[in-house]
Amino acid sequence: MATLVNRYVIRHLTGSKANQVEEFDYKKYNELTFGRAATNVVRFDPERDSAVSREHGKIVREPGKPFSFTLVDNNSRNGIFVNKSRIAGSAPIQPGDEIQLGQGGPVFQFDLNPRPAELMMSTRVVDIPVSIQPTKEMSLAETVAASGDNDMAIPHKVGLGKQTVERMMMTERRKTSKSMVLGVAGLLVIVSGLAYAFKDELKPKIQRIEVHHHDSTRIIEPAKDGLTAEQIAAENTSKVVFIEFGYKLVHTTGDDIYHEYMPIKLSDGRVVNKAVYIETAPGKIEPLLGLKRNVAVGKPIAMAGASGTGFVVSPQGHIMTNRHVAAAWNSYYSFPQDAFPGILLVQGAKGWEISDQPVQEFRWVPGETQFFGKKPMSGKIIDGVNTYMDVTFNKNEQRFPAQGKPVVSPKHDVALIKIDLAESLAPVKLRDADKTIAVGQPITVMGYPGISPDVFVGEYSGDFANRNAQIVKVPDVTVTPGNIGKILRGQSAGKAAAYYSEFGDYYQLTANATGSGNSGGPVFDKDGNAIGIFSASTSREDATRITFAIPIKYGLELMGRRQVVE
Repeated sequence: MATLVNRYVIRHLTGSKANQVEEFDYKKYNELTFGRAATNVVRFDPERDSAVSREHGKIVREPGKPFSFTLVDNNSRNGIFVNKSRIAGSAPIQPGDEIQLGQGGPVFQFDLNPRPAELMMSTRVVDIPVSIQPTKEMSLAETVAASGDNDMAIPHKVGLGKQTVERMMMTERRKTSKSMVLGVAGLLVIVSGLAYAFKDELKPKIQRIEVHHHDSTRIIEPAKDGLTAEQIAAENTSKVVFIEFGYKLVHTTGDDIYHEYMPIKLSDGRVVNKAVYIETAPGKIEPLLGLKRNVAVGKPIAMAGASGTGFVVSPQGHIMTNRHVAAAWNSYYSFPQDAFPGILLVQGAKGWEISDQPVQEFRWVPGETQFFGKKPMSGKIIDGVNTYMDVTFNKNEQRFPAQGKPVVSPKHDVALIKIDLAESLAPVKLRDADKTIAVGQPITVMGYPGISPDVFVGEYSGDFANRNAQIVKVPDVTVTPGNIGKILRGQSAGKAAAYYSEFGDYYQLTANATGSGNSGGPVFDKDGNAIGIFSASTSREDATRITFAIPIKYGLELMGRRQVVE
C-alpha cells in the first residue's frame, strides 16, 4: 500500500531559525522556494541570514515520479551544498538530506511527513577492523600419566615450570579484571539511579511547542540557550491583553473640571476662543481650571480613544500595566490642537492681568495641579476617574471592564488593574533580573502598537431583540525580538551616587518594532520570564529610536512581594 504524504518538513539546524520546524501542505505545493525575499515559501531573515540570496533556490517535486525531488540553485551568489557537497545547477535529493545555503550559511534538513517506507534510511552495518581479533578463552590443562594396566591414572609429580607460572599469573589477572569490571558496573548503576531521581533538577524543563495553523502544524524545538521569540510568543500570547481607556478630571463635588477659554476679537473682526493659563509661581504655568457649571467657554480635562497593553499576573484576574495607562491623569496631558498659543494671566499690581507673552506648548500633569480657579488648592479637591477601561484578550472580541480603582505606584510608571472572570487565568512568569541583567542580553517584547494595522471581524447578531450586524475590532499581538541596549540607574533617595541617570531606573531596549500602544506590555528574557514593563520611547528626525522598560521589581513591589520566580 502506497504511503500518503501529508506535509513537507523543513528542520532548521542552524541560522536565524535554528531549532525551528516548518511544515507545508504536500498537496498545495509542487515546489518549495527559499530565500530572503518575502515571496518565498521558506523565508530567511533578511539581516541575520546574509549568506542567503533573495531567491536562492527551490525544491521541485518531479511530475509523474512519486517521491522524486530535485534541488535547483537559482544562480545564487554563495551556492548550495547537499550533505556538505556543493551542487552545480541542480541535483536530486531525498528526505533526510541536509541542505546548506552558502558556505557558513544556514542549514536545514528536508523531509516528508510521514516519510514513505521506501525512502527510510537503511540500517548501517558496522564492520570490525581486520586487526581486531575475537577474544580467546584460555584454560589450564592437567598433565596426567597412565600407569601400565592400572585402573587409576596417577598424576606425575612435577615442579612449577615456567609455563605453569605464566598460566597461574594469567588466571589471577582475569580475576582482578573481573572484579574491576563489576565495581565499575555497580558505580554506573548508582550514578544512573541518582541521575534519574534528580532528572527534573538536572535537565531544564523546556519542551517542544506545537503551533497549529489552518493547513499545517509546526513543531518548535527548544533553543540551545533558552527559548526563541516564537516559543515565548506561543507560551504567552493568551496572557498579553489589549487595554482601551478614557478618563476625566473631576471635583470632589462630582462635577467635571473644564479648562477655561476666553473669547478674543481679532483685527479682522472675527471672534476666536483662546485657552487661558495662569502663572502659579515664577516660571510655572497651569491651565485655568473651573467647574463645568461655572465655565462659560471651555473644554473638559479628559481623554478618550486611548489604548495600551497589559499582562496577566495572577489567576484571580490582576493585570499589570503602566501607570500612564491605568491612571493617565498622573502623566503628561495631551492638550487639544487649539490650546496653543494661549493667553497667560499673571499677578500684577491690580490683580490678575493678561500678559503680552503668549503661552506656547508645555508639559502639565493634571493629577499634580496646584491651583483651582485663581487660588491655590488646600487639600485634595480634584481627582481623575476612568470613564471606561476595557480589557480584551488576543484575537478575542469580548471586552471585559476593569473593576474598581487601579492600584498605582507613587514613583514609577507601574499599575495594577483587575477584571472579574468566571475562570481562573494563567499568569506570566515574573522574575526580578536586576542583579543579573547585562547589556546585550536578548529580550522579547509583546504588545499592541497603535501603528500596527487593525483587524476587524464582522458578525451577524444572534440577539432576537437586535438583529443588526456588528463590526468589532479584534486585537492581534505583535512580537518584537531585541536586546538590552543600556541599563539606566536612578539616584536612590537619601544617597549620593557618583553615576546615575536623571531619567530614572529603566532598561533601554533595542526593539524598534514597537510604539504607542505597547505601553504596559511585558518584556521577556530568554527563558520566558517577564523582567520588565514596556514604558516609553523617544525618537529623532533622523529615524533614531530608543525604547525603555521599567524593571519588573517595581511591579513586584506593587503586588506586595519582591519575587515570584527565582
